[in-house]
Amino acid sequence: MKRRLLWISVLVLLLPLIASCGRDRFSAHGWAGLTIDGDVLYVAAGEGRVTALNISRDAGDNRGNPERLWTPFPADGQDNLGAVYGAPLVGAFAEDGVVGSTNIFLATYENPEDDDDISANLFAIDATTGTQNWAASVPGPVVGSPTLVGNTLVVGTTHGLLYALAIESDERALPRSAWREFEADGKVWSAATVAEGTLYFGSLGHTVYAVNATDGTEIWSYEVGGAVVGSPLVMDGTVYVGALDRSLYALDANTGDQKWKFSGDNWFWAAPVSDGRTIYAATLGGTVYAIDLLGREVWSSPTEVSGSVLAAPVVLSNTLIVATDNKQVHQLSLSDGREEWSIGIGEMVRADIVSQGERVYIIDTEGVVHALDADRRIELWTYPTR
Repeated sequence: MKRRLLWISVLVLLLPLIASCGRDRFSAHGWAGLTIDGDVLYVAAGEGRVTALNISRDAGDNRGNPERLWTPFPADGQDNLGAVYGAPLVGAFAEDGVVGSTNIFLATYENPEDDDDISANLFAIDATTGTQNWAASVPGPVVGSPTLVGNTLVVGTTHGLLYALAIESDERALPRSAWREFEADGKVWSAATVAEGTLYFGSLGHTVYAVNATDGTEIWSYEVGGAVVGSPLVMDGTVYVGALDRSLYALDANTGDQKWKFSGDNWFWAAPVSDGRTIYAATLGGTVYAIDLLGREVWSSPTEVSGSVLAAPVVLSNTLIVATDNKQVHQLSLSDGREEWSIGIGEMVRADIVSQGERVYIIDTEGVVHALDADRRIELWTYPTR
């Protein structure tokens, strides 16, 4: 009953955001996101289709469309995998010195428990060929990306459970259960962050958890003042996590004890990011904060951007890239928060930004991928996935 009331309260809080976004803006389009591995950009379109793009030429003066490395999976004429809200994970089996071939792991919001027509909601796709290696069923819809620890693949579900599956050295073999599911106090939307063999994640039930990645036992839990949507940032023995109570928390990674709490102007939906010295966190109020490791503001005043920030920003060498729900991308100075450049991209941004060097890659809610060169302050290309 308590969990149900917590979920209802989150939905009530989300109604203004949903209304402001218009109809269909909470569909999966534009939430799924991007992942870079080497010179390959893997794109997961919201309806459940994966594309691999060669971005090796982007470092030069080229501004043409990227080369597609393989036919999108599933191919035209085949059913899509289902609604995807989390970025694809690129990784490989690793155990006892053995490393397998690279896979793309993708989870969907489908629920095999409730729909007899759905047989799987977790997929492993060969990263080189774009063919399916295996498909498995996880009870409950998945919002966040999977997390890979050695040969253990971990996913959180909207049933409030954390599942761990052991993948095999034979990349086509179905995974087996690694440990019993861990039950949180609410729906799990964020991907778990792994550090030193521990999984850190938050729930919509207002709790941050640290769980042993080997056996799924709880190490500690800490109740915060609001739902946790973004993944925690773990750095130098501290867990930094934003919540929907307008607060950013710094917790001891070993004990869960609170080190400090920082209050912002609105919800911290997007995950915080860091350059190793400063934490950068943005809110749904369109405010970007720079906070030192003791919880003090670094800039003389926070920076106001064009709209709500739901996508985690990205740190480049000297600047911070922030995308908003107002169809704008902003480049801010790390030293003082001053805006150095901005560009309109035509649609809202919900999925986390990724980068390579001084180039950033963004997918908007219409499923268009944008490649920007922050150093030259130009748009290199766009690629429609729909």
